[in-house]
Amino acid sequence: MGQFFVDHWLGMLVSVIAAMVVGAIWYAPPVFGNTWQKLVGLKEKDMKTGVAKAYIIMVIVAIVTAFVLQRFLIITNPDSLYQAVKVGLWLWLGFVATYAIGGGVFEHRPGKLIAINLGNNLVTLLVMSAILYLL
Repeated sequence: MGQFFVDHWLGMLVSVIAAMVVGAIWYAPPVFGNTWQKLVGLKEKDMKTGVAKAYIIMVIVAIVTAFVLQRFLIITNPDSLYQAVKVGLWLWLGFVATYAIGGGVFEHRPGKLIAINLGNNLVTLLVMSAILYLL
């Protein structure tokens, strides 16, 4: 399956779109958006400032994530969807969660804020791993 992932742009494109959709749902006001907004101290008017730039940056971040995740899937060569999703889980646990928790503690971020952001990161990586494996 390893060769299948090389230059597989459709999987990367769909996983980037999925990352944006997961983030849009995760940070929507009825889900975690209102809580997140309060925890970071942003007012409604602040949310509209620089939104285009923020979305462009997030698309770039999602592209880089998809590319690197694809490379890890090539290296690990999972033989099932379950194994591919586990790759995303281990990457989240070993790199994303550890650095986010460490940085959050030193920045005196509320635990709830760290958990909200980490939850989004976890779901995003799991979904992207599944898409990259399946497509």
